[in-house]
Amino acid sequence: MLKLLHWEKQAVIISVLLLMTATVNAADQSRVFNLQECLDIARKQSPLMRSAEMDSEAAKEALRGSKGALLPRFDLNAAYMKENQAVPYIPAESMTIPPKFSDDVYSWNAYLRIPVYEGGRLTSLVAMAELEKNVQSSKAAFTEQELVANIMNTFNKLLQLRELKKANIKSVEVLERQKGNTELLVKTGRSANLELLRIDVQLAGEKQNLIKTREAINRTRNLLALFMGIDAHGISDIAGSLGDEGTIKERDTGDLIKSRPDIVILSEKVKQAGKRVDIAGAKRYPAVAVVGNYGSKAGATIGDRKEVWEAGVVASINLFDGGIASSDIRREQVLQKRSEEELRLAELKARTEIENALSSFREAQQRLEVAQKALDQSGEALRIEELKYKTGAGTITDALLAQSAMSFAQANYYQALYDDNAAIVEYKRATGTIEVKQ
Repeated sequence: MLKLLHWEKQAVIISVLLLMTATVNAADQSRVFNLQECLDIARKQSPLMRSAEMDSEAAKEALRGSKGALLPRFDLNAAYMKENQAVPYIPAESMTIPPKFSDDVYSWNAYLRIPVYEGGRLTSLVAMAELEKNVQSSKAAFTEQELVANIMNTFNKLLQLRELKKANIKSVEVLERQKGNTELLVKTGRSANLELLRIDVQLAGEKQNLIKTREAINRTRNLLALFMGIDAHGISDIAGSLGDEGTIKERDTGDLIKSRPDIVILSEKVKQAGKRVDIAGAKRYPAVAVVGNYGSKAGATIGDRKEVWEAGVVASINLFDGGIASSDIRREQVLQKRSEEELRLAELKARTEIENALSSFREAQQRLEVAQKALDQSGEALRIEELKYKTGAGTITDALLAQSAMSFAQANYYQALYDDNAAIVEYKRATGTIEVKQ
């Protein structure tokens, strides 16, 4: 029995050591990131970026395939057929040379086809594949800009919450000190229990704010890890500070809109729609090709082998298809007009996004200025009220109101600071001018 207890104790100790080792290893794997490191990792590991890059590679391969359709096609074929009765595998060459029969037929042939003319269909397919490559390249650029904007905003949100957490902790510490001083005053009869209750109520509110801020930090860190394409436990903290990024240099929106990746994508899609109209129209023209075929056939008898070959020009043209070709052309023309309207809508939306981003920046700048003044004033008011309360010239209610106003002013200031940075990021995103460093 004693030996069993001894082994159980050893098992518990080993389990604790393993748990401590796993915890230390997990802590070692997490690290502190600055903004540029977050962006660099996201470009390499984000599923969004990798998917966009794969789409771009697939479009390049599709372009190579469409170009290959312009080149000659060479096929080599071989066959063995077992028939239920003897068949003429070599036809009669004349009245004096009869056909040759066999129920085992062996054959091979090399077939060559060189496209000459198909009404511009093949060249239109190549042009459309080239446009699709440009579309996917622009989509990758658009995805990267969106990813950079999201990471910058999320990173700045973490910086804002970190400063807010410091302010919450400071407010809790101040109220706890105030509570301790008030408890001494209550014991000496210089203060009523009601004042202590008021402090407890406000202290509980500040502790709730601190809890909400901590959990908001955890959720925002998880979102940052998602954008980066890594596990959230790999981020222990971030390095940096949230500051006023300055002003926006307004530029001509016309050129900026045309260079936006999403506008470039839709512009290329309009061109693709035009090529689809050409491809549909090519069905009305003949298809001409040079063909050649060389091979041999043999039966079961040794030596019964015959060389066969043919060469020539083949052409086909659609004379009547019940209006299918005309319907296809009209359909592609309608889709082309729809693509043009989608492009026009996107340009209008882009212009609106730029104007809204400028408006948000102006608003954030004014709010930041007002919030800074309010923060300074609330800090001075809190200092005065605390001094008055300590000297007996003020009430705990006034001191608590000043502390509440200070907490409110801090939250407003950090929110205005974040909104100022977010407005700048949104303007750069809306104008397609986000700097993507490699």
